[in-house]
Formats: sequence, structure tokens, C-alpha cells
Amino acid sequence: MMPATILKTPSALTWGHAVDSARHPVARRTADVLRSRSATPRVFIIDDVENIEQAVASGIALDSIHATRSAVARDSRLLGDIDPGVPRYVIDDTVARGLFGEQKHSRVFAIAHAPRPPKLADLLGRSGDLLVLDGVQLVGNIGAIARTACALGAAGIVLLDSGLRSPLDRRLIRASRGLVFATTLVVATRAQCIEFFQREGLSVVALTADAAEPLASIRAVGERVALVLGGERHGVSPELDAVAHHRYAIPMASNVESLNVSVAAGIALYEHLSRRIQ
Repeated sequence: MMPATILKTPSALTWGHAVDSARHPVARRTADVLRSRSATPRVFIIDDVENIEQAVASGIALDSIHATRSAVARDSRLLGDIDPGVPRYVIDDTVARGLFGEQKHSRVFAIAHAPRPPKLADLLGRSGDLLVLDGVQLVGNIGAIARTACALGAAGIVLLDSGLRSPLDRRLIRASRGLVFATTLVVATRAQCIEFFQREGLSVVALTADAAEPLASIRAVGERVALVLGGERHGVSPELDAVAHHRYAIPMASNVESLNVSVAAGIALYEHLSRRIQ
């Protein structure tokens, strides 16, 4: 299926396909997609208008668009700027609540075709620094870092021991405001990551609180770097710390133990970026 397109002029919509029972084939299929825990899904769920629009703008192909009856009643032109050829379904509110159960209940969502899972080699064709999240497991932090990576021109993000099987996780899409589709997120092991660094000759920078050098020293590193940030509890792993060419710390007040990892990622990316834009 070709990717949906965003039309310059919203088209007239017909929300004519009603899903009024949990036994309806569309409801059953949605339930199957929500239950899937595959690392390589064929289709996946995108919640909310903003995230769906970002996915389409990034070339993701939509299979179908779904909205609850109450959402359509409030705005019958929901996602009217997306290709009207994409099938649209109106789901009874009670059926929708039953489908999502204890998960976040979405009033507007799409089922989309999953792109090929990105690989470490895909990061080579893009400019900018790499972000390596070493044991970062809070999805909200990963999503915030994805937004920062897009804003500051990072080449992509490598997720190590994140607890996520796929970057197409519903929670991550929401936390990033759909910007997971605009950057390259690779799920890898530490061994794969280290082998990649060594094969490609990448300069590895570890951001750690006990480093002797301040982060400002990163401006002296001329080449692009793989910037490693550790998990919320344990920091950079011994395996990644052992292969780091540089170790830097962010100076801060003595009564503050650490920064949120998403804040630290933004500061570090900007410090290195500032060398190239000055």
C-alpha cells in the first residue's frame, strides 16, 4: 500500500463504516493489533490526530483510520486533510473502551503499516551526532529525547536495554508526539553497539556524573560522536564506559544529584552542535 498523503485542501469525509460490536471484524482486528508484542509487527497503532499527521508526513502508510462516535460528533472533519481513500471507521464508544481496556483509551487512532525495522547501518547515511541510550527505560524520557534529537539534528538514537521490543510502541509514539517517525530509532544490544562503534571508528562520548572534564570540553571534538547517556538509576554501563574515548560531566549545583536524562541529552547535543554553528 502506498503511503497516505496530506491534502492541501481538506476533502469532504464520509464516516460511513460503523463498528457497533466487539465481534465486528474491525474491532477484532484492532484487538489483535493491541495485543501484539512482536518486535517486528506488520501493523501497529498510532493514537491521536497530531501523531497520525506526523506519521503520514514522515511517509508511514496508513491502513485505516478510526474514531469514536462521540469524537466524530464533535468534529466530522477529523483528519480531513489525509487522503480520503484511506478507510475510515466509526467505533461505538462502549466498544472502544472495551478494546483498550486498561490501556490508554484513544478516541482517534489509525492502524498503520510498519516500516522496515531500522538497523545500526542506517545511522551512517545521516549527518549529526548519535544518541545512545544505555539502559534508559522510562518511555516518557525516551520520547522527550526523540523530540530533542529531531530539533537538534541528531542522526538517530540507539536504544540499549530499554525494555522496548520495537520503536513502534504506542507509548513511545505518544511520548515523542509522533517524532519517532522523523528520526531513526534502533533497538540493539550492547555487544552489537560496541562492535558498530569499533567497525566504523566512531568517537564515543560518555556523559557521567563522576567524569573529571566538564561537558564544555566536547566542543574540542571535531568529528561527530556517539553520545552515551546512562539509565535513570545506574548510569552508563561498564561495557559502554570501557569503550568511551571521552568522559564528560555537566557542572551543576552541589545540592543537585543529577539531571533528568532527557534534559542532559539536550544540553550535550547543543554543546557539541554549537561548535559547528559558531
